[in-house]
Amino acid sequence: MKKCLLGLAIGLTILSCKNKNNGDIETITINPNELSSGPIVHDSLSDLQLEKITYIQKTFEELLPVSLEETISNFKRDQNPDKEIEIWLQMTKTYQLFASKYPKEDEFELRKEAFRLILSRSMADDDKAIENAKLNLLNQEQISEILSNYTLKAKPLKINKNN
Repeated sequence: MKKCLLGLAIGLTILSCKNKNNGDIETITINPNELSSGPIVHDSLSDLQLEKITYIQKTFEELLPVSLEETISNFKRDQNPDKEIEIWLQMTKTYQLFASKYPKEDEFELRKEAFRLILSRSMADDDKAIENAKLNLLNQEQISEILSNYTLKAKPLKINKNN
């Protein structure tokens, strides 16, 4: 799911790749436009998973013009959709806490920047998230509040490098 969303949200993201030489994990930055969608891993998702995915998609629909069907398809591509759903639910909670304070139409760009920070934070520690999000509108107090509300450990995208 993140491939599609990252292209819309931020130009660069943190990814983890297995080093072919020794099997270690190295973290690199890559343009999300260089990624391609993986295959469908799960033919179906549970009703509870679908309910959570619908909630996630509705929360971010102003920021991410992705249909519910495409969002569901993207979660079906995840090896562990429950873990990915957990991450997106934490992002949803963090985003809603911020967006509720800035609901006006003319505050859309601020909400969008907050989302970039939240998305980046889901994959990187606080400092790297701030660097990757390329912030221009959020002040230090807003940044601190957003980062304090996101409580999960950073989970970089994991891909296998095909060389």
